[in-house]
Amino acid sequence: MLEQILAARRRATDSAGPARDRLAALLDPESLVEIGLLAGASSAEEDSAAADGLVAGAGLVDGRPVLAASYDRNVRDGTQSDRNTRKLLRLIYLATRHRWPLVCFVDGDGARLGDPLPPPPIAVGPRGRWDLLEGLAELSGWAPTIAVVSGRVLDGNASIAMLSDFVIGTQDAAMGARTFSSDRGDQIVQRGVEHFARDGHVDLIVADDEAAAFAARRYLSYQVPHVASTGPSPAYERVAELIPQNRRRAYDMRKVLNAVADQESVFELGALWGTSMITAFARIDGYTVGMFANQPNSARAGAIDAAAADKAARFIELCDAYEHPLVSFIDNPGYMVGPDAEREGIARHHARPLAALQHRSVSLYSVQLRKAYGLGPYAMSGFGSSRVTPDLRLAWPSVESGGMSLEGAAYLVKRKEILAAETPAEARAIRDTYADTLRDAASGLRAARSFAFDDVIDPTETRAVIGAMLARTPTSFGPAKKHPIDPR
Repeated sequence: MLEQILAARRRATDSAGPARDRLAALLDPESLVEIGLLAGASSAEEDSAAADGLVAGAGLVDGRPVLAASYDRNVRDGTQSDRNTRKLLRLIYLATRHRWPLVCFVDGDGARLGDPLPPPPIAVGPRGRWDLLEGLAELSGWAPTIAVVSGRVLDGNASIAMLSDFVIGTQDAAMGARTFSSDRGDQIVQRGVEHFARDGHVDLIVADDEAAAFAARRYLSYQVPHVASTGPSPAYERVAELIPQNRRRAYDMRKVLNAVADQESVFELGALWGTSMITAFARIDGYTVGMFANQPNSARAGAIDAAAADKAARFIELCDAYEHPLVSFIDNPGYMVGPDAEREGIARHHARPLAALQHRSVSLYSVQLRKAYGLGPYAMSGFGSSRVTPDLRLAWPSVESGGMSLEGAAYLVKRKEILAAETPAEARAIRDTYADTLRDAASGLRAARSFAFDDVIDPTETRAVIGAMLARTPTSFGPAKKHPIDPR
């Protein structure tokens, strides 16, 4: 009997090459404790479905516990069966019990058609069809979940990804569904992973499975609250020069984030979606932080549209659930308005980051670099009189603020003079003169004198000031889940 079992174990480990290769790339060497190695598509002794198409178990990443699973397309197209689903549910149970992260490579074609239940005398307790998805929903905000989309991912396998905190896609991957109609028969409708990244369903696109495993390891590294700092970027001493002297010129906020954060520590999420907002994990003095920032170099010049509002809100929820302090970088002309914005649902979506900031409990440090108009800055730092104001509200000398764009205010206040101007140049001069007056009244030293900010600092002081606050504000998980993270 022992020889028979050992032979079955060898066959199982020899068969699922790609699935095991993924877990080998993800986990520390020799750290996998496998669950359900001998499970099969049937109870037959000679069953050839290695691990029933799902390699799963507990391992280590950088010495820390992680649960991991990988569907095996070589076995029944990576489909979900009763048995391999129960294996994944065992991992979800362990994740729920110990708050261990869960990583799942979801390549597969959804539910296995005609999947039989095990025959007597083996007793199987009744199980609802959707308990896998319910389990993932229960994990949301309690234990970090990562899905890797590679190959073709259909139906239920895609649902695993959409209920995960962080989704990585390989560049050749596609997601979709199997459909059936009387005139066209059985069809697969799918779209490439880049399409889903532009809609916010995939957070990061990488080259292949090995790169995906590396990205998953890196994402998990930010769950450690503090590590040894890699020190400042060489660009940090000239960070102020990243802001153009001409206030109307755009610049790339990513350069600012990389300059302020510890060297090579910025890890961006969702770069192709809601491009007027940047969301990223990073470290300052070795402390993990969640950075969210307006992007002046985007097509909408950093204005917050519906997608950017959703992106910021979900990231705030993610950081709050897992106790990552937040740092916001503000250069914002306000929310998008107009017919296109209304069609995108800005009236409904604009409230999401406002609510997410109000309900958070982690620390928030805001840094206003340049402009902040209208309601937009409240989406980046919360309300000035609320119970959860930023722990520290900083500004750089280039700051300017107003209830609306200063040029727009000039058009309202000086409308008669502007319309009466004899030339366009004269009209612009009237507008700009009034706008400069408003700017002088609410920028730089005047803003500090009026206590609009806790401090207006030299940009090269930013790391030291925020780092000092982070060192004084320890974080820890409470005994209960704060809240789930809004699904995609």
